[in-house]
Amino acid sequence: MAQASETFPVRTVEQKLSALGLDDRRRMIHRYLPLESGVGLEIAPNWAPVVTKSEGDVLYCDYLTYDQLLEREKTNPARVQHGLKVQRLDFIWQLGKTLQECAGSDAKFDYVVSCHVFEHVPNFLEYLYQARAVLKDDGVIAMVLPDIRGSGEYFRRETSAADLINSYLLGQSEPSPGQVYDGLRNLFSFENVPLQGLSLDDVKRHFTDMDCYHAAVRASVEYVDVHCWAFSKDGFATVARELQGVGLFDFEIEEMDSNPLTQTGHGSEFFVKLRPTAPPRPSRLQELRHGVRAFHAPGPPDEAPPEVVASPEQLLSDKKALQLELSQVAAHGQRAFQEAVAVQERLKAEKAAVEAALAQAVAHGEKAFGEAVAAQNLLKAEKALAERRVAELEDCALVKFGRRFGLAPS
Repeated sequence: MAQASETFPVRTVEQKLSALGLDDRRRMIHRYLPLESGVGLEIAPNWAPVVTKSEGDVLYCDYLTYDQLLEREKTNPARVQHGLKVQRLDFIWQLGKTLQECAGSDAKFDYVVSCHVFEHVPNFLEYLYQARAVLKDDGVIAMVLPDIRGSGEYFRRETSAADLINSYLLGQSEPSPGQVYDGLRNLFSFENVPLQGLSLDDVKRHFTDMDCYHAAVRASVEYVDVHCWAFSKDGFATVARELQGVGLFDFEIEEMDSNPLTQTGHGSEFFVKLRPTAPPRPSRLQELRHGVRAFHAPGPPDEAPPEVVASPEQLLSDKKALQLELSQVAAHGQRAFQEAVAVQERLKAEKAAVEAALAQAVAHGEKAFGEAVAAQNLLKAEKALAERRVAELEDCALVKFGRRFGLAPS
């Protein structure tokens, strides 16, 4: 009698995520979102989405293709252990294109959600504005960010408003070598113990300084993924207030929460709910790619920029500085021309010397060839003379007489 095979219940994605310990995180973010009535977009759900397809009307996007994600995550131990699959994507956020272009010109969402994504993006404000562009005016952006004060980046310098402004105004689109070096150098094995009074020298780092430098060198020629930004929960709120003061943070922080505190007194991650307070901005990255260098400072649309009038003294100083710069450029050009002429003359002389040596070599070769031909002709003449003399001796009577009596060789 055949033994009945043992059957196991099929687990849902939600049950697998629960087994991974993500219930608290997902419940916290779900509280921010209009899941029952809204349409959402999740950026980079990978294999652990914040909102599953059965929990809400949500689209998934990533800058990598599905096949690239499969290749990258095929050996991820947490994914493999819990049987989670990389999520199929609804569209790709292609490099060089805005999120609005990739989602569709008419696409508008009630919420945009991401988990441990925005600390990776090289231009925090630009990406935040891109998310705002596909959001309805009454929509929300919800994100989960790592808290460096409760994780393996405890000793890292917190990101400042100046850091975010720099990357935004310069149109940064890839992690800089400095960000890569700093992000990797400050990573260590977090063991959930008090760290106050300690330093990076007292913990087990993931990378040596030389490892970090080599990664930074790679980042100068290719994209190297790293935590570009380092926030604590309180630090993020402080930076947001400073950016609001200069008109660069078009959102209200509606809610902020943290997961349970670690032994450092901080959670390992925090949750942010943002509500837009201004219309979408044009993409600065796109403007810079198209050669638009101007930046429109915040202020009422009809407010004319203050007129800047230089004093006569300043104009005279600028004129003198310009004249000095022009004279320096002219002197440099004259010197470069003279050096080019000298190089040309030297090359001409070297060419003439080579041609003379070549002509001499040819003449020597022709002379040697003529001498060889003359020697060959002389040898031919001497050979013919010798052969003629031998023939004459053969006919000599004395030689014939000697051969007859055996006195000469035959």
